[in-house]
Order: sequence, then structure tokens, then C-alpha cells
Amino acid sequence: MFSILEVISMVVNTNYFKLAKEDWCDVEFGDKRLNERATLISAEFLKNPFVSPPKMMKSFKAIKAFYRFMDSDKVSHEKLISTHVMKSKEKLTEHKIILAIQDSMTISLNRNYEIDGLYNVGGRKSNSAEGILIHNTISVIPYNNYGIIDGLLHQIVHKRKLKEERNEDNNDSILWTNSIDAIGIVPKNTTIIDIMDRGADILKVMNSSLEHGHEFIIRAKHNRLLYGKNSDHLFEFAKRLPVVGYTSLEIQANKGRKKRTAKLSISFSKITLPQTKNEKDNIPVNCSIVHVFETGCADNQEPLEWFILTSFDVGTLDEALRIIKYYSFRWIIEEYHKCMKTGFRLEQTQLKKLQRIENLLGFIAISAVKLLQLRDIVRNNPTADAKEYVEKEDINIIRAYYKIEKKEMNIDQFLRSIAQMGGFLNRKSDGNPGWQSIWEGWKFFLGLKEGVKLQKEGLICG
Repeated sequence: MFSILEVISMVVNTNYFKLAKEDWCDVEFGDKRLNERATLISAEFLKNPFVSPPKMMKSFKAIKAFYRFMDSDKVSHEKLISTHVMKSKEKLTEHKIILAIQDSMTISLNRNYEIDGLYNVGGRKSNSAEGILIHNTISVIPYNNYGIIDGLLHQIVHKRKLKEERNEDNNDSILWTNSIDAIGIVPKNTTIIDIMDRGADILKVMNSSLEHGHEFIIRAKHNRLLYGKNSDHLFEFAKRLPVVGYTSLEIQANKGRKKRTAKLSISFSKITLPQTKNEKDNIPVNCSIVHVFETGCADNQEPLEWFILTSFDVGTLDEALRIIKYYSFRWIIEEYHKCMKTGFRLEQTQLKKLQRIENLLGFIAISAVKLLQLRDIVRNNPTADAKEYVEKEDINIIRAYYKIEKKEMNIDQFLRSIAQMGGFLNRKSDGNPGWQSIWEGWKFFLGLKEGVKLQKEGLICG
């Protein structure tokens, strides 16, 4: 499997077919023609990610072939992601620490026509929203101040039961343990840390992580009664702990929340989580709690407060800071979900069969990983010479478009120039460009490059 730098090199050189072959040419469909078609389709997803399949495929013949592929009994979501997932697991041995970040996303598919196989997924505006529930696990390589997505480790399309039909074998909580099972036992000399949000605050999930040799970092949801703390409850106990230090954290913007730098107070302690009435079959868990709360927050913003449970033995401020840093990388999976839903417009699909929608997800799930890796190249090696990753002609087009006289250009400057074409303002306070502005700019740049090519071939006069 290609390294991140090799992937980005291929993407920015528009070698989409070669990139697509890595994840789709060896899938066991039982028909080589399907492998060829899968590679062609995935190359189009990488080349034109934010358009509908009819526009993406360009010709009536190609779109018919697309629908035949999506309807094939030999094609499934599981098969489409299988090669990439296998290679992502094999890469776990290449790193000392891997963050296995899990979370669920709902795809609302309310339509004025019927799609067989959908079920109730709820929603903010309506509790009767129909769609599908997808649970994802991505591998992230942690660095000092950022994490880089390395691959998709597991993905479940969960067919949620009605509330009255749920039991311990089919409720949403099994998604966390199934994903841990899918990753498996930790490879030698590698530490896998399961990063999970409040939905995973379940003893069964914690014990599953430990049984597989993983560590866990989970944001607490339940204000449990503790052992050995004078029958105290978890949250009240954590709030009384002495503050041992401070840190600052960049808070990502979302609906109703502005991007800001939060000043955080930190405290921690060792605890034991006892069984509850609903968890009698699971043994108590010895762990640490790290309490993080924001001070000096603006009046119109909700202050950040985390109660973080971890299997690591936290005894110093530096150890607590490491837990906070790793948990803060959980936003990467939110970016991954946003990329699939907003970027690839998964919720806007006009496909009318659940099989087609699930197969579409198989293409989008992997393409979204590649797209986020494109964004991460600047963080990994920003001062590298742009010529190491892109063609000399690409640099010359950027220089001509922005009237840049200097011939030398690093990869950070090149991608920022691309992002500006997609709406990125590139002010000193703007930080690094996101995947949306980079990719929108890249599409505009491809148009410029095609124009240059036509001019060279003498097909444009003037």
C-alpha cells in the first residue's frame, strides 16, 4: 500500500486510475470485468468527488455501466471496502502507536418515493427520519500537534431495530465491540488505543478493548456510583479533584460553536468503575479519570468539559496531557463523516435501491480517506520542494495565474495556492486549508491545466 506521500503525489498528478487500482483491482468479485469497472468508477470518484454519478460518468454508456455494476449480485459494500481495510490492518505494524477512532453517523434518506430496506434513524428535526446508520473505525497516526488519517479499519452498515425489538445482541452498543473484534489482537510492538465518545461508556466495551490487548480513551456519559470513594458519584468526585495544571486547545467550529482557543484546567485520579444493574455480566474496570474544564469562556459559548476514562495509568500532568491530546484527535472522524455526507453528498443521492446506496458507500468510504490524506500532506512535510510531488507544468501554471516571479515553491505554498482557487483566503490567521477548499480549487485548476493542454495542441487559437 502506498505511503501518504506517495498517495498525495499520485493524486496531485491526476493519476487517478493508478491510485484507484490499489484498493479495487484485487477485490474478489469473481469476475475480472467487475474489477476493471470498479477501478474505472473509483477513479472518477477521485477525479470528480463532489458531483452526482450521472455528471461524474459523463456519457450515457458509462452511466449505464455504473448502474449495472451497482445492481450486480457479485458486488457488495463489504467487498468494495475489503482490500483497503485489509491493507490498513496490515499497516498497523508499521507504527508504535495507532489511534483507532470509532464513531457512528446517520444518513437521512427521506424521499418522496420509497426505498426498500430503510429504517428509522431519528434526527434533530424529526424522530421519523428514515435512512441508514454507519459505524466507522479509522486509524490515525498521532504526531505532536496533529493526527494523520492512515486508513479505514472497519465499517458497519447497521440495520437498527425498533426500540421495543432491541436486545443485547442487536442494539447499537454492539457496534463498538464488533469494531474492536474486527481490529483484533494487537500486533507486537504496537499500541492500539481505542478512542470513543460517550456512546461507548459501557463496561462491556472497555473489557473488550482490554481483552484484545488495546488501551482505551472514552468520554464518560454515565455519572456512576464509585467504589471506595465514600459512595460518591463519578462526576461530583472528579469536580472536587485538585487542579494540577493547565493547557490550551484549539476548538473546532461547528453548528452553534465558533472556533476558539480554550484555556483548560486539568485534574485526574485512579478509580474503579463498578458493575451497574444493567452490566451485571461484566467485571469492574480499574482505570483513570481525567477531568478537563474550560475557564474564561465567552458568555455566548458553552464551556468545554470532558470527563475522560482511560485504561492508561495517569499519575502525572504530562500523562494527562497525552490523554487529552489523543482524545482531541477524535474530531478527525467527524471530518471524515463530513467529507462523506457534505463533500460526496451521500445524503443527496438519488439512488432508489438500498443495495445501490450501500455499494455507493463502498466507493465513498475509501475515496474520503484519500481526500483527507491530501489535506494532511501540508502538515506532514510543509517545506518540501513542490517538484517532489507535482509536475513542473503544474507549478508554472500556478506561477502564471498568480503572477509569481520566484521559481522555487514548496508544497505548502502550492496547495495554499490551489486552496485559494477554491475560496481559501490564506490570511495569516486562517491556519491550514481544509479538504473542501483544496478540492474545489483543484477542480478549478484542472480546468486551467486542460486549457493549457489544448493551447499546446493547437486546438485553441489566439
